[in-house]
Amino acid sequence: MKKERLRQGNSIPVTLVVAPMFSYLSLAICIDAFRVANRLTTALTFDWTIAGESGEEVASSSGPGVVPHTTLAAIAIAPVVILLTAYDPESACTPALMTWLRRQDRRGSTIGCVDTGALVLARAGVLQGRQVAAHQEVVAPFREEIGELLLLDRRHIFEGNLASSAGGFATMDMVLKLIECLHSDELARRVAHAMNFDMPSSDRVSENPDYPSGATRVDRRLGRMIAVMQANLEAPLPIAEISALALVEESTARRLFKRHFKQSPRAYYMHLRLERARNLLRYSHLSVAEIAAATGFADSPSFSHSFSRAFGVPPSQARSNDMGIEYRLSAGTGPPK
Repeated sequence: MKKERLRQGNSIPVTLVVAPMFSYLSLAICIDAFRVANRLTTALTFDWTIAGESGEEVASSSGPGVVPHTTLAAIAIAPVVILLTAYDPESACTPALMTWLRRQDRRGSTIGCVDTGALVLARAGVLQGRQVAAHQEVVAPFREEIGELLLLDRRHIFEGNLASSAGGFATMDMVLKLIECLHSDELARRVAHAMNFDMPSSDRVSENPDYPSGATRVDRRLGRMIAVMQANLEAPLPIAEISALALVEESTARRLFKRHFKQSPRAYYMHLRLERARNLLRYSHLSVAEIAAATGFADSPSFSHSFSRAFGVPPSQARSNDMGIEYRLSAGTGPPK
């Protein structure tokens, strides 16, 4: 990107676009990172504005809403755009927003997105072959629409004038990269230090973060088995075959899963499949029958039965309730056997 083209005097305008059910955390990270950057340099300032499709308050996914400073229609040129979405990306895919994003992209703006914003950018047609990151829960549901090669399971990506992050604290990775590109690596490092933020050793995000933190690092055999399970959710393999592929004795596999997860390998495998199904219900337009097939169930009734046992509601009700449900493992009942 051309730094000079983005500047207006000694400032760089940054437009923070809030969509319904946006992540309040991501918004706060963006604002605070740019605020700290302004405090640490006198040669350049980041001038941020919160924008919405209308001037009305926009609700966040955590409850508190934000009243935008301005509307998209009032912003003809936005040199730097960060699209903030979270649980309801479909509601952000409005003709007005996508037209506005396409206009900014044609003008060479730097466009960033967090969490589920990759879907909005894809539908707006601004990816143009560039890779994009998204929250790990939506990587599988979105890949069919966005493409396997474009949607990556990463904390953040910066390609050309397109920045993206998986959301949450990974938003900080993306904003620091923006500060580095718009100003300098030194300023980005100073901002990270001031905000007590340590850069992660890897930018890869696990697509299935449901196992206890560090468990697979403690025992690589467990990690290998889970990796095989994750790669075979659509066509589940027998536990004996999974153990063989992971080079783990079946009896050892049972002992490892019992020690770390308090359940059998088979029960944990079912847990992964049902978590994938829950994400597909929330973030895809696939029918219940299609989701059943995509997660390895022989038919819709058997899928509905297993899903209801795990989450307490049938798949159709879970989708209409916006997935406000938790896996019953936390309640001690465990997944289906």
